[in-house]
Amino acid sequence: MSEIVKKEEVEELLGSRITDEQFDEALEYATKKQAYIYKREPRAIVLQHWYLVKLTEEYVRSLAFSKFTMDLCRSLRDMEKEHSVKDQSAQTDNHIVAVPAL
Repeated sequence: MSEIVKKEEVEELLGSRITDEQFDEALEYATKKQAYIYKREPRAIVLQHWYLVKLTEEYVRSLAFSKFTMDLCRSLRDMEKEHSVKDQSAQTDNHIVAVPAL
């Protein structure tokens, strides 16, 4: 584990900007994964700088996808709640409608 991974290196691979928090979290996971892989397969290539950069990129993508999925689920849940409230109020409104006498 020679050089320190720079956020700009990961952004270049991703083709987009990331926040410092995203980078820090991804780098932490990537460093742990690198150590785990090396422990299982002690090959020098695993310790190379570019390998850690790629692992960090992988984690940024994974974390972004997880956040997207969680946000989507939250939106769907909110839509279901809103739909449920509208259904209940529509049912209530149907019972209140007065029918004119003939």
